[in-house]
Amino acid sequence: MPLPLTRRSVLAVGVGLPVLRIVEARAAPASAYRVGAFTVTPLRDGLFPLQPSMIPAADSEAGRALLAQAGLPPGGPSPEPVHAFLIRHGARHWLLDAGCGTVFGPGFDRVRAALAAEGVAPDQIGTVWLTHLHADHAGGLLTTDGRARYARAELVVQEREAAFWSDAGARARAPAAMAVFFDTAQAVLAAYAGRVRRVSGAADLAPGVAFLPLPGHTPGHAGVLIEDGPERLLIWGDILHSRILQMPHPDWTVIWDVDPAEAVATRRRILDRAASEGLDVAGMHLATRGRIVRDGAGYVWEVRDRVGPEGISR
Repeated sequence: MPLPLTRRSVLAVGVGLPVLRIVEARAAPASAYRVGAFTVTPLRDGLFPLQPSMIPAADSEAGRALLAQAGLPPGGPSPEPVHAFLIRHGARHWLLDAGCGTVFGPGFDRVRAALAAEGVAPDQIGTVWLTHLHADHAGGLLTTDGRARYARAELVVQEREAAFWSDAGARARAPAAMAVFFDTAQAVLAAYAGRVRRVSGAADLAPGVAFLPLPGHTPGHAGVLIEDGPERLLIWGDILHSRILQMPHPDWTVIWDVDPAEAVATRRRILDRAASEGLDVAGMHLATRGRIVRDGAGYVWEVRDRVGPEGISR
């Protein structure tokens, strides 16, 4: 079984860095978009070089063919974005996830600069909603010396998620290579002690915003559904790590899924719901906003973004 992601494994994929540099050079800045009165701005933290072995079923002829069709090396890597999201409504600012910070070395920790480019200082973030506590989502909550980067922010996380990463038994049962995940999650919970609000299920986060539980990837993994009038957006966290590989093959799991069978069931359920309801979808490892269309046993991604005159997609 392949080992989970560690700092060492990230730094060891240097073979993919030329591909990442080319993609970064060509990539346009992600556009903000409106959901009714909400403005949602993707904040790119960096690009992760996803190797096919990290989606074991993709380490196959079928996987190599999909990468080649996308213009990528058949043996990988596939450059996958790591995003957080700034969500604004009037004078209020929320952060959804926070990126890697410095946990996985150079090439990440760009959320701070992306926020500054939006004119938002860290002390203007009053609340951080967390889809889950994996290091590429929560590491950016910490300074290099382990203190809270968002000194005034409350963290909101699912109870099951905080409990899992705080559980000594779960840590003892996990492979040793998972230590970086437990260390990061526990450091985040400690740094924000007294300012962590644990919720359960489809909890309301703000008027028009609610958690949508999506368990499997981690026990308390959740998306966020934003609704204002007829407009809706689901930011689904880590339902997909690779649009190229997992959209046509939703049964292909990643090595970081805590419960792979539940992750597959959740992914199929939410893909079906998104397709049936015509939901706009964004994710931490998706480059754009889009919609889901069924295609045989799999699905197709349709880009939704159209940039308006103010640089805001509508």
